[in-house]
Amino acid sequence: MKQIKDIIHSCLLLAAFCLLFPRYSYAYIDPGTGSYVFQIIIAAFVALSFAVKVYWHKIKIFVVRLFSKKEK
Repeated sequence: MKQIKDIIHSCLLLAAFCLLFPRYSYAYIDPGTGSYVFQIIIAAFVALSFAVKVYWHKIKIFVVRLFSKKEK
């Protein structure tokens, strides 16, 4: 019974591998995709900038504590 499960498991793994990594890809990147990627990069930068702005005080305290000398 274990051998049958191993064979089925191997077949499913092989099928998943063949579906996820095809040998040939018949696709293209249209100009809209480039602008979409550009929008994602800009949105990530704006979101990161906003997060730094909101948490600036906490970030500053963390950096000061990280590099300050510890007195004993």
